Amino acid sequence: MASDMDIRRIAQAAAAALARRDFAAALTLGRQWIGLRPFDVGANQIVGLAALETGELATATAHLQRASASAPNNADLCNVLGVALKRCGEVDRARAAFKRAGELGAGEAWRNLGNLESEAGAVDAAIAAYRAALRANESDAAAHASLAQMLERRHALEEARAHAVRALSLDAGSDLARLALAQLALREKNFAEAEATALPLAVGGASKTNRALAWGIVGEARDRLDRPHAAFSAFRNANALLSELHGRLLSDSHLPHHPDGVRRMLAMLDAPTPLPPSRFQTPAPIFLVGFPRSGTTLLDQILSSHSRLYCMEEREVFAESVADLAAADAPPADLDIEKRRSTYWARVTEPLGGRLLVDKLPLNIVFLPLIARVFPDAKIILALRDPRDAVLSCFQQRFGMNAAMAQFLDLPNAASYYDLMMSLMEACRARLTLAVHQVRYEDVVADLEREARALASFLELPFEPGMLGFRETAIKRDINTPSARQVIEPLYNRSIGRWRRYEADLAPVLPNLTEWALRYGYEA
Repeated sequence: MASDMDIRRIAQAAAAALARRDFAAALTLGRQWIGLRPFDVGANQIVGLAALETGELATATAHLQRASASAPNNADLCNVLGVALKRCGEVDRARAAFKRAGELGAGEAWRNLGNLESEAGAVDAAIAAYRAALRANESDAAAHASLAQMLERRHALEEARAHAVRALSLDAGSDLARLALAQLALREKNFAEAEATALPLAVGGASKTNRALAWGIVGEARDRLDRPHAAFSAFRNANALLSELHGRLLSDSHLPHHPDGVRRMLAMLDAPTPLPPSRFQTPAPIFLVGFPRSGTTLLDQILSSHSRLYCMEEREVFAESVADLAAADAPPADLDIEKRRSTYWARVTEPLGGRLLVDKLPLNIVFLPLIARVFPDAKIILALRDPRDAVLSCFQQRFGMNAAMAQFLDLPNAASYYDLMMSLMEACRARLTLAVHQVRYEDVVADLEREARALASFLELPFEPGMLGFRETAIKRDINTPSARQVIEPLYNRSIGRWRRYEADLAPVLPNLTEWALRYGYEA
């Protein structure tokens, strides 16, 4: 049996290994310690921390939970447990751990909670958490910078600037604060200031992600300063950095939004479609689809302004409900439609309150062959925009990365993806029985009321004047798309025909995109 002195010696060695970041040694020594004292708080904490650093998340979580259970009022333990739970994807439990740690006095935990809520798109919850972090420690530069970013998203520009400036006064190297100030300058139409603020970070920032974001702001500023070629160069720089980080996504051909997945869906159209029953026990949602940057977010706000409609914001509910079918070569002939419909609705957690659900996810175009089988009674709203403007805009955005968004990091890939996606759309329209209402972005800008009335008529609802007040709706909502800032502005036409200013840079992809443009009624 080991003596207390032996245990102290192992404990000291484990703590020293952790302090010098020798995590392998810390794990080995910590496990020896746990072998002698299984529920010792320090032993479990060291193993948990070392495992967290080496990526052994299940081990980290188990030992940190054990340590926290033995020391429930230890704020630091509760905070690091939240970190482990978040990395494991257990968001609700991580949220609870961070909140508990914050209440116990760990200011960093409030900031961690703010980061979690920010990543979840819960802007108001993130703001509240960052404010709590600053109440705990007014000198937390990172909390000031993150709060500035959230306040900008909530359109509180003056307060956002104050927090960004405070962050830089505390930490002159704060990338987040500099990005916030550059974004605020864009919002305030100080385009030269936006470029000057973002350019040093774009050129010399430590993080590739932040450099890419900075290049994006530089590009937007140059675009508004009427320097399209220089703007295009900036967007190309941003995408090159993101390609270095996310290029592997181009190989994820098993995913449904990958070009190979779209081709599989095209092939699925050759499978016989069984006749649907005359009536269903479950209702059908309304699907709002379209190639990205084609006006779906604007239509979302217009529809959300109707008292009878609820728009679900970009959740892959349908994709998750048919994941096994999307991976198959063809759907089974004996598809249990009601079971699939019930599975879909079980995943819808939004409070509908008797309203009709609009499932807004642009790339649900990919799943139209399956939507036609599971929800043959669904209404489909298709957002369209001049293909040349849509593809250019996709190339210029900084999206959250996945197998679809990675296509937009390269202009030829983006144009090819448009061709493939819209070929699927048109094949579905030609070969499936779908109720499709097409809405062109340019027509909405030209005559909002006419298009809003047509939408309401298609959905068999009365037109409501509130649909014209979409800006008020947008200001109140958490919008997690690159269009969030545009849809709170009055309708403008500066994005229409914008591709012509970039014609020289777009030259390699224009022939194919122009064919699509002519097909949809746009001028050459």
